[in-house]
Amino acid sequence: MKSSPGREHVLVAEDNVVVRRLVVAQLRKAGFLVREAKDGVEALDLFRSDPSPVVVTDLGMPRLGGMELLAALRQMEPPPEVIVLTGTHAQDAQVAVQALRLGAHDYIVKDAEAAGAIPHAVERALEKWRLREENARLLSELRLLSLTDGLTGLGNRRAFDEALRQEIARSGRQGSSLGLVLLDLDHFKTVNDTLGHRVGDEVLVSFAVRLRSVARESDRLFRYGGEEFVLMAVDSNEDGAVSLARRVVRATASRAFSAGHRRVEVSCSAGVAVAMSGDDAAGESLVARADAALYRAKRGGRNRACTAPAQAERSRGIPTLELAAKAC
Repeated sequence: MKSSPGREHVLVAEDNVVVRRLVVAQLRKAGFLVREAKDGVEALDLFRSDPSPVVVTDLGMPRLGGMELLAALRQMEPPPEVIVLTGTHAQDAQVAVQALRLGAHDYIVKDAEAAGAIPHAVERALEKWRLREENARLLSELRLLSLTDGLTGLGNRRAFDEALRQEIARSGRQGSSLGLVLLDLDHFKTVNDTLGHRVGDEVLVSFAVRLRSVARESDRLFRYGGEEFVLMAVDSNEDGAVSLARRVVRATASRAFSAGHRRVEVSCSAGVAVAMSGDDAAGESLVARADAALYRAKRGGRNRACTAPAQAERSRGIPTLELAAKAC
């Protein structure tokens, strides 16, 4: 049973039928949606199929007791708030305190006042759960903002650094290759100087849109800084990365960018480097080779894509001029 929007359901796990029906009746009377389980195993199955923000559980149940259920629920993401029901003996109280130390929200002694106390405890647990979820959402949004370029909506330099470490590690584990395309808009300073930075910003935004349209679904895009961008071509060999870079170069120069009422013609240059499994363990040399390839593209006349020399070629001592001639 899925809960209605804004009406979170409560899961009650209790093997004693009389106690379970009493607890469920009190919660439903207070307006809560309730699901019930006769033991911890059934409760865990219900939770996995449709998580509840609050779980009310007896401590002593067959198959899977309340402490074991609590431990399993604390491993869920996100974990629910758990309220434990305990007996009146001193030993029961000790176990309840242990449950609190393990992360339970509260415990309620099953006595004459328990029925009235449970709805209030559940409401407090729900408030705590909602606050925790809101805080998690806000933290997630803040992290996303910290990794997003505010102008283009692409990942920023920090996001690129994190992604590069992740993809280098992944390619090392899986034995795959990783292509890096470093892009720079040609003579972009002239656009800012002659048309103004507002027009320049609009061109950058338009370029990001066009970059998205050319990139593959698996590619990752970043604004590296200023008018520099990075396309991370996952699982791409050199031929694939070069082909992708050339498509970006052609798409950039093929038609002017709209900037307000103006049409601005801009080209771009691209530098391509590919890390094979076991190479560029930290990523710095991969970026350096892509940057060197971009420099060659600029020196070669711009509006083109050049590749970086493979590590194997460099290790064989092939002269730099020969590599440069082969690179574009």
